[in-house]
Amino acid sequence: MYCPPSKQQQAGAALIVALLVFALASALIVGLQREFSLQLQRGTNGFIAEQGWAYLRGAEALGVVALRLDATADAARDNPVDDLTELWANEAQPYPLAEGGWLLGGLEDLQGRFNINSLVSTEVRDSDQGDAPFPDTGVSEEASANGNSDTAQYTVAQRQFIRLLGAIEGEQIDRQQAIKIMQSVVDFIDKDTQRLANGAEDDVYQRLVPAYRTSGQALASVSELRSVVGITPDIYRALAPFVTVWPKDGGPLNVLTASATVLRSLPVNDLLEPMSEEEGLRLVEARTEGLIFSVETLLEDAVFAGAESNELSTLLAERSDWFLLSATVEIAERELHLYSVLQRDRGSVFARYRSQGEL
Repeated sequence: MYCPPSKQQQAGAALIVALLVFALASALIVGLQREFSLQLQRGTNGFIAEQGWAYLRGAEALGVVALRLDATADAARDNPVDDLTELWANEAQPYPLAEGGWLLGGLEDLQGRFNINSLVSTEVRDSDQGDAPFPDTGVSEEASANGNSDTAQYTVAQRQFIRLLGAIEGEQIDRQQAIKIMQSVVDFIDKDTQRLANGAEDDVYQRLVPAYRTSGQALASVSELRSVVGITPDIYRALAPFVTVWPKDGGPLNVLTASATVLRSLPVNDLLEPMSEEEGLRLVEARTEGLIFSVETLLEDAVFAGAESNELSTLLAERSDWFLLSATVEIAERELHLYSVLQRDRGSVFARYRSQGEL
């Protein structure tokens, strides 16, 4: 016999239904709120990224203007040079932004650094020699073992790089270790597969985990040095500020913008040891005081009395065409970075490479 539910039972069922509806509505609201928050965060991140990129490209445009103005000024001079007293070399100062945050940007002369790609000549790097040996770079196993390698067996750039490795601060790299690193970098860049006495070719890298091959071409980024056998993370961090891969075919060193560490890599005798730290700092101080203002006045310094003038003449210059813009912007407590390689060519300036990470 059917017995209709009582009013009390009906009220209880209605309450349960109401609670279920409330629970479902609450879950739906929470889900919508979470999705809205995610969409808002994505939109905010995208807006900040676009706004930050616009500021960074603005900093690049200012750098281009500075280089163009310098080119115009140089055109009116009898002996134009690029040194650290010019507009483009002014120390970077943070610029406050209207909506909060700041923008910071500055230019650095990349030809004041050692060019890694100059370790291998363009002809050898781009040739189809197959397994032909790299000229004038190898040393005998016996000479290498005794640490008495003849410096004449290395190119001018290779000898300079060995000295630079011995000059970087924070790392104690002796001559034999520097030779090994230099030859490993040469093997990494050159096109052949014949390993130098202390170098490393594909057979070495293919035994690593994960395995990979050598570049076999000019480096496109300084960060590729991380992949070279013998260059530890500590060595890379110490070396990176003093080297470049631009221009791709190498280039002379601008003595008017080079740091004391890079100047220490210049040859003062026929040995592979860098000049002392004190001598490097003294050269920079003399340059600041206006005593060194050209290649000639640098070579007149007593420290180069025993150096080969022909060797130095292939290394040095007073002008530069390749520059690095480093810009940072802070918006909404978030920092964004831009590294832009700028080439100046007869008054025009072109961005050849951009990176928001490592150069």
